Amino acid sequence: MELLQTIKKSPLFLTINEETLKDIAKHCRKKKLYKGQELFAAGNNAENFYIILSGWIKLSRISREGEEVIIHVFGHGESFAEAAVFSDKKKYPVYAQSIEDAEVIEIPRSFFIKKIEEDSRFALRLLGSISAHQHYLVQQLEQVTSRTAPQRVGAFLLRFCKKQTESPDGVMVVDLPYDKAIISTRLSIKPETFSRALAKLEPYGVTADKRAITIKSPEALADFCDVDYDEIPCS
Repeated sequence: MELLQTIKKSPLFLTINEETLKDIAKHCRKKKLYKGQELFAAGNNAENFYIILSGWIKLSRISREGEEVIIHVFGHGESFAEAAVFSDKKKYPVYAQSIEDAEVIEIPRSFFIKKIEEDSRFALRLLGSISAHQHYLVQQLEQVTSRTAPQRVGAFLLRFCKKQTESPDGVMVVDLPYDKAIISTRLSIKPETFSRALAKLEPYGVTADKRAITIKSPEALADFCDVDYDEIPCS
């Protein structure tokens, strides 16, 4: 039941009917990962794609200088590696590693290819979902590169505000989901820049106490970051 409910809520399968979703769930399996465990490496055969049940998974590559470049960090309900599964190369182009203890749903490529060959309507719906998902990731990248460091940090925090229950006075407290160094790399800034960016957000009602971030007015912060708070996706 847990598998089916998570699959249902995944953006990748929002347009897929109930009967097909149940069939998909029958062919999936859960996989547990410990903190720091590698799920797959760049160059491995792309035999599965994944939906996260719990925890955080980072996708990264290694630069020519030998440094890790974090492409994205995925959380509960999000899917990843589907593009690699359906590519001609059938290889993962990046590394996937758990940031903390995590659990994922493993969906086999072999089943999906067979399903696509048998059901053209399913194939078209899936193609539309994958296209929309890729468009979203491109938008995220564009937003990061076009904003100042304080705006990047502010927009990142706002995504986690949406999970919190607002207090009567409108104040929200957000716990950073993972290490500041990983957040900094994800936002394409240096760790010391992250701390300075937080300080620059104080005039907009943001204060930090270790990993707990207090936001007095999410709407004011959204205005500064030039984003629509109501349209920010929940992380």
